[in-house]
Amino acid sequence: MYSKIGRAVQVSSSSEVVLSEDVRGATTFQLFGCRARDTIPAELLLHCFSLMDINQTDSYVRHDGSILRVDPVNDTDDLPKFDLDSSFIILSDTFYPDLYALKSINSHYYYITSRDDGRLGIIQQGHISNYYDTASFRVYDYNTSGECSVLCVHVL
Repeated sequence: MYSKIGRAVQVSSSSEVVLSEDVRGATTFQLFGCRARDTIPAELLLHCFSLMDINQTDSYVRHDGSILRVDPVNDTDDLPKFDLDSSFIILSDTFYPDLYALKSINSHYYYITSRDDGRLGIIQQGHISNYYDTASFRVYDYNTSGECSVLCVHVL
């Protein structure tokens, strides 16, 4: 995944999801069916996914408060909350043509955005001046034809 300005999305040594300094080093995430599938309306299931870091088995992108992290499922004390925090609606052409936005399942109107400090988090829509830019991502190799899909995302 890459930002709208072309910076790669990667997982830091502290397990936070961050923007790289340049276009190299994007982390590849594998798309899995929505972890919160039992708690959301059926019409959302087609677009709901959880993102697993392919380098960390059973570790998913989730929001911890407003910051995105990659955490292992077996480290949680509250699996239903983990499932909600790690489930996102993937929407195309939301803010810009040919770019994607990832909306939080359990925080309405909150999208994944890149913050000024390079970390990714969720912020309510419209609460910063360049919201559309920071909440828009370029996705490479988005393929839903198999049992699981691979998502390579670039932030512009």
